[in-house]
Amino acid sequence: MRRTVIFSFVLAIMNASYSQNLLETEKWTKFFTERPYLEKAVNITDETFWDVDASYTYYTSYPVLLVYQDGGAIEINWSYGGLSTLINKKEALEDMDFQRYEMENIVYIVFDGYLFKNPIIGNAIDGDFMIVYEEGPLSIYREYYSSPITRENISSAFAIYKESQLDDTFYLGKFEKKAAKLVGDYPKLAKKIKDKIIGYRNEADDIIRIAREYNALVKKNNPYRYEDHYLKFWQSRF
Repeated sequence: MRRTVIFSFVLAIMNASYSQNLLETEKWTKFFTERPYLEKAVNITDETFWDVDASYTYYTSYPVLLVYQDGGAIEINWSYGGLSTLINKKEALEDMDFQRYEMENIVYIVFDGYLFKNPIIGNAIDGDFMIVYEEGPLSIYREYYSSPITRENISSAFAIYKESQLDDTFYLGKFEKKAAKLVGDYPKLAKKIKDKIIGYRNEADDIIRIAREYNALVKKNNPYRYEDHYLKFWQSRF
């Protein structure tokens, strides 16, 4: 059954020849294999959000990559209206540059080296795009709760996904217990968290570090499982 699903997916990719060539160019192959967006993402917190936003010029066109559920992709020029507008799915998709793509099943948006994920595939309006901090068997995204996002009203938190499923209980109870259980299939990593070793505590950088270390362990010990949960829309190309 699994082989049939993968085969069908590969056929869908092959049929989208116009977009297949785009994602297979050196530029985008390098982007999705080297993943520079992970390092850029760590600069965005609720406190630094507007500092990042200030580095762009409003109403100036910037290239944006849209990636669809069927593996297709297209580059458009987007007239910059603010990072908050881009993250807010409804506002972004109602922008004149996005309007004709509104009915498409957008999965990812790439803007100036940042990668944003649509949390509700197939829904072009509800739920803001999330910033990708780490993606794999254990994924970390920044999810925004304030809408619209303003300087006075910005609220976000990490959304934790294990095997592509949201862990909506992660913040219930003690961090050490929840995080250690999440990575429990690698006891040495879980022990670092239980022992509250520096770098494995309830800090933003630590959560990202834990996820990256966990994904590296999966990739080393179970590469097939890693590939199943790492950017499925590109795995057939690597």
